[in-house]
Amino acid sequence: MNLENQPCTRAPREWGLDPLFWTSAKLFVGDLHAALPSSSASVFFVGNQHIVRGVEVVGIVVSVDTRSPKMTLYNVDDGTGVVLCVQFVAAEDQPSPALRQAYELGTTVRVEGRLTTFRGVRQVVIRTSTPVAPDQEALGWLERLALR
Repeated sequence: MNLENQPCTRAPREWGLDPLFWTSAKLFVGDLHAALPSSSASVFFVGNQHIVRGVEVVGIVVSVDTRSPKMTLYNVDDGTGVVLCVQFVAAEDQPSPALRQAYELGTTVRVEGRLTTFRGVRQVVIRTSTPVAPDQEALGWLERLALR
């Protein structure tokens, strides 16, 4: 994938034709920060006019901030940058305690979620997150380089 970011020239009704619109794009954190925001919706343009709203990042947790019992903030570093990952928890309708898992500093995690901007800061609202073995970060790098 060519990652020279350009705004999309397609009409919003045609965005669903792009396969990256319906999947979680495996991107580096540096690519998340370089993505161009759309003026009409909460989607971003990555690469050669690809439309992305879901992303997957593999990296190391470098900070944890529990703001309340219902929200935890993680900063995840993959070597190209650091992205804020926000995990919201609704205790009463939580199907699995694994989704409430708090990660310690230095844990390698795979985070999948929706890319958003809040108060000028790019962030990922976590849909799923799982701890992975430390070698999975290197494999994630190879995977993302192969997808370029």
